[in-house]
Amino acid sequence: MRSPQRSARPGSTRPVKPCKPWPVSITKPELSALLASAHRVPERERIAGFLREPATEIIDNPFSATRAAAARNTWAGRGFDFRVMGVAAAGLSDLLSALAELPASEPLVEEVARSGPHTASIVLSGDRSRIVGVALYGKPGTALPRFVARRPRRRAAASTQLDLFADAG
Repeated sequence: MRSPQRSARPGSTRPVKPCKPWPVSITKPELSALLASAHRVPERERIAGFLREPATEIIDNPFSATRAAAARNTWAGRGFDFRVMGVAAAGLSDLLSALAELPASEPLVEEVARSGPHTASIVLSGDRSRIVGVALYGKPGTALPRFVARRPRRRAAASTQLDLFADAG
């Protein structure tokens, strides 16, 4: 005979609304735009470059809806696995730091982009309005894609620029 399940003491745990699954409704250009405004994400340019590649596709993530505590646990485990298996990753430590700053019950959504042996995981706020963090990783023993930062556009130097050595004669 089964023993009846014990219920938690009243007030011992806070009830939390379950995460709702989010259908894929974000495009590569929308993700790129969010990345451009995510100044706290150090790897934003690298991930944006990865998203600009024609072969990169946003894939369906059946487990996209999560909470900050679950994402912290998942990514801490992946970080350990990556080190053990020799997986190159970019942005992982920054992602873990960003997740650690969030309340445990904060709803999040994880979008996944893939191209060949490389995967980018983009963790967004529950309403997909801001990027929490990103990680780019490959298969074991595979180097990350080469990244060339875009050069900032400079204005043409004004012709009236001071010549500090003009009178040094």
